Amino acid sequence: MAVLDIDGVSFSHGSKKILDGLAFKARKGEVVGILGQNGSGKTTLLNCINAEYRPQKGAVRLLNFSEESMDPSHRKCGSIDVRELSEHERSRVMATVEQNSHMNFPFSVMEVVRMGRYSRAGMLDENTDAEMDIVCSAMESTGVLGFSDRDVSELSGGEWRRVMIAQALAQEPEVLLLDEPTLHLDINHQFDLMDLCRTIVSERDILIIIVTHDLQLAARYCDRIIVMQNGRIVSMGTAEEVITAEMIREVFGMKARVGYDEEIGGMSVFLIGRDRGGT
Repeated sequence: MAVLDIDGVSFSHGSKKILDGLAFKARKGEVVGILGQNGSGKTTLLNCINAEYRPQKGAVRLLNFSEESMDPSHRKCGSIDVRELSEHERSRVMATVEQNSHMNFPFSVMEVVRMGRYSRAGMLDENTDAEMDIVCSAMESTGVLGFSDRDVSELSGGEWRRVMIAQALAQEPEVLLLDEPTLHLDINHQFDLMDLCRTIVSERDILIIIVTHDLQLAARYCDRIIVMQNGRIVSMGTAEEVITAEMIREVFGMKARVGYDEEIGGMSVFLIGRDRGGT
């Protein structure tokens, strides 16, 4: 089974240590949530995974990933450091949707999604039936096919986020990295987007890693959760194992009621308010 292996990753900005010896494995077919307060190192970890940043210690490795995504020199490699891959190889294996992505040019939705094919086809003007089928499939999966001709400048925040996920899916990645995907979305779009993530994992058998600070959504939608604090992993496991009132108090400074909800088929989190030490 294909595995993403984060092995002892440490990263510093100057003299400030941001990540301190992080280690975990994630597999295709999972939604993995990375939780933590602002400044805990979540986004830095994501940028180490996609090789945007180079760890000072440790490595991010791909184990048993599809040989079709690799250049000939890397095929038959059971394990490879993501930094050893070419940019095109990496984008065939891994796609990132950033928190603050935006588009200032008057492209249509279809044009933006087709840009995701560059790493595969090598040419943006590739217009074969097979290429268009892949693009349309990504757009259909994310619910944006119905407005493929619209200018992206006309889209709402939720629509634009879906377009960016469609572009990422057009790369046919095996790992999809999402940085705060529900940030600034209204509550309907938040649930729609997380439902979409579950559908993508089920239909495409890929690994999705979501960086978020939203306890309720992570508890409900993630197969496994990694909690970070001050650049370290302080808890890791299933939602039932990790999302506890004690963890929320210690990491987020909040009082909460936590329990399994049969109606949603997952963990439910009710935030009560700031924990003030009993005062």
